[in-house]
Parts: sequence; C-alpha cells; structure tokens
Amino acid sequence: MSKAVNYIAFFFLTISLIYSIKGAVPIGDFLFFPMMAFSLFLSVFSIKVTKEIIINRGFKLFFYVNILNLFYYVLFEFGDFESFKYLISRFVQFSIFSISIFFLKDNFSFYLIRFIKVFTVLSLISSLVFNFPDFNTRYMGIFFNPNEFSIIMVLGFSVFLFDKKKSAVEYFLILAFLIFIVISGSRSAFVGLLLSIFMYTRVNQIKLFTVLFFLVSVSLYFIFGYHESNVIFRISENSLFYNRQLEYMYAIDTLMQKPFFGYGLKNYAFIDANVIDFENPIDFGAHNGYLSLLVQYGLIFGIIFFSIMIGGLVKIFRYDYTSSIENNMHVVFLKFVLIYTLINGLTENTFVGINYLQSNLFWIILAFLLFKIYDNENSSISDRARLLHH
Repeated sequence: MSKAVNYIAFFFLTISLIYSIKGAVPIGDFLFFPMMAFSLFLSVFSIKVTKEIIINRGFKLFFYVNILNLFYYVLFEFGDFESFKYLISRFVQFSIFSISIFFLKDNFSFYLIRFIKVFTVLSLISSLVFNFPDFNTRYMGIFFNPNEFSIIMVLGFSVFLFDKKKSAVEYFLILAFLIFIVISGSRSAFVGLLLSIFMYTRVNQIKLFTVLFFLVSVSLYFIFGYHESNVIFRISENSLFYNRQLEYMYAIDTLMQKPFFGYGLKNYAFIDANVIDFENPIDFGAHNGYLSLLVQYGLIFGIIFFSIMIGGLVKIFRYDYTSSIENNMHVVFLKFVLIYTLINGLTENTFVGINYLQSNLFWIILAFLLFKIYDNENSSISDRARLLHH
C-alpha cells in the first residue's frame, strides 16, 4: 500500500472542515465523493486491508456498529437507496479511520494533534483576514454559524493548552482562541472552555504564572462588555439550553411516533414535520445527538448502539495509557475531545453525521484509544512468549 494512503484519515478530516466553511460545500462535494469511492474500492478489493485492518480486534467497535447498521438495513429498509448510502458511508468512514490508525499506530496521536494545531490556527487566521469581527454580533469567522466556529476555537485553545512546554507564541494563540470563543457567544463552547481548564489543572501542578494567565483570561469576558453576543450575557439572560427546548420536544414527539424501530438510517438528525407547530418553527433537527440517534434507530437498536459506544468509552477511561502512549498530555487532550463531544451532544448533533468535523474527531479518537489498548495487550503477550521461548 502506498504510504500516502496511510494519511487518508487526515484528508477525510480536512474535507469535513471544508464542509463547515461558508460557501465551500461544492468544493467539499468535489473532494468527498471521489475519496469515498476510492476508499470503498480499497476496502473491498484490498485483501490486506480487509484481513489486517477491518476485522482487527482493535477496531471491533467499528465492526459492531457496521453489523448493527447492516442488520437494521436488512430487517427494515432493504432496497432503500438513501439508507444504503448511509450504510456504505459509515462503513467507508470507519475503514478510512482504521487504515490510518493501523499504519500510523506508533505516531498517530502525534500526527493527529499536529493536524489539529494546523487547522485551528489556519481557521483563526483565515477568519481574521476574510471576516474581521465587529464585536457587536456573534462572530462566526469564515464558517456557517458561530457554534461551528466556536467548536474549532475550543479545540485550538485546548490543544495548545495541553502542550507540556509552551512558547510565548503558544500563549498568545491560547489567548487569541479564548477571545474568539468569547465573541462567538457559544454557550456550549464556554462549557468546553471550562472543561479544558479543569482537566488541565487536574493533571498539572499549577504555577503562579499559569494562575495569573487564567485570571487575566477570565477577566476578558467582562472587558468585552455585556451585549447580546457575549457568552456570559447569553447564559445569565437565558439558560444553557435556551432555544433548544422546542427541538427537544419535537424530537421526543417524533420518537414517540415510531418508538421501537425509529425512522431509518437515512433519517438521522430528523424531526417529523407533522409534529411541528409552525407558529414555533425550528431550523434543523433535534440539535441533540442522543435524541437524533434514538429517532434514527428507535429504542431497541438505539440502546444497542449506545451500549457499544459506552462500552468502548468505559474501557478507554479505565485504561492506563502510560506504557502505550509516551506523551501523557496527548492522552489527556484526546480524552477531553471525547468528553467535550459527549457534552456538546446535548445541544448539537455530534457523533451522528458523516461530514461533521467534531463527529469525525470523536470516532477517530475513540477508535485510536481502543486500538492502543488491544495493540499494547498483543505486544505484551508477544513479549511474554519470546521470554518463555528463550
């Protein structure tokens, strides 16, 4: 296999980022569909990929989700082309992630974190250049909306915060990301910011300079005033889940129409138009990843899906990665992304779609950390076998 294919997951993540940029969807489509077709061809016709990667024990979470989707499709939607496209897209998406993780296993976390640093900094700079903030309205940079923009800013803030040794430039970037989180007005981003700081202080002995830095940073929330675009203002005036309540109510009503087996694979992030009160319309979907998945699968298959996901998460958070990943702060950051995505799932359709950046980061990190558990166990067994042989 060409070494370039080893980095295919990063190309996929780049396309996910492009889909988030305002006006760039045609570019995303132009890149996305050929890449998916090539990856499907690679997965189906490459014996090495199929044997060594797709059914690798380290990727059994992907295997179980693919089998769940296949069973659902065969039982309830066989012949439905739109659901078939979702089924294949999930399979190809997981295959792409598996390929890069498998072949870059020793350095994957290094490449992933470097990738996140690059695209978050480029997003920040591009937003400044092409859509300079006016500090009066919620800022979205070059992206579709302030929430998409703020998620990327939280990732940028956190990935540099979790660096063991920071340069003056990195401290400047951390401060810049913080300012952009503030003026985005995103409440879920504010939660991600606090979570990031909490996790950082839990694993580090806080120094005086760090304390002063965060004190100055927090004060910026008040320096930027009390207008409606300020995240503190939005939380104090409303609530964390304000303007999401209708979406939740409609999603629950939709689920109750087909509670056991849901609306089908093609109908993720779906709300039945018949339950919507048009005097109180909504823009898109449930804005809640958990409800979106239940509407898609129904309670029976939805519970199975969440059981698979939760089982993987429990293994990750109970495992000591000291012997398998050299940089402990890399592990902390990757776990932060998982937790933040799960929290953000209360207000956004995270871990649901195929082209959503945060969703893709969630699945690739989940798979990588699980893969490292089994890879380390296999290495330990091999080492013991060699010792017994000698």
